[in-house]
Amino acid sequence: MEIDEFVKSVLEKVLTGIREAQSNEAIGAFVVAGRDGGHEYPKNARVSSSARLKSTIIDFDIAVTVETGGKTAGSGGVKIAGIGADVKGETSTTDTRVSRIQFGVPIMLPENQRNWYEELTKDA
Repeated sequence: MEIDEFVKSVLEKVLTGIREAQSNEAIGAFVVAGRDGGHEYPKNARVSSSARLKSTIIDFDIAVTVETGGKTAGSGGVKIAGIGADVKGETSTTDTRVSRIQFGVPIMLPENQRNWYEELTKDA
């Protein structure tokens, strides 16, 4: 898989997973609530919250492996008066290089579209 495909896939799956969790009746009220009744969230250096916007950073630490190799093959034969012998051999070499790429992608967390706070406190 190419790096761009991997990063795109991870971001899509994270954001889709958040949206699916938000629509879940059992836990939706607790996943990035938009109208949270002024709740004070615990301080976390990885999450920013102001007004109704919440953001975080998705960190990537990707190992990129490049492998090059070569094969040499040879064969030879000796035939003497109806007696034959074939000699075959193969030599291979592989050069492997591993590099790491580290980066972060800031994202805005999708706001929960349902007004769970009002729904849950309506009859209270």
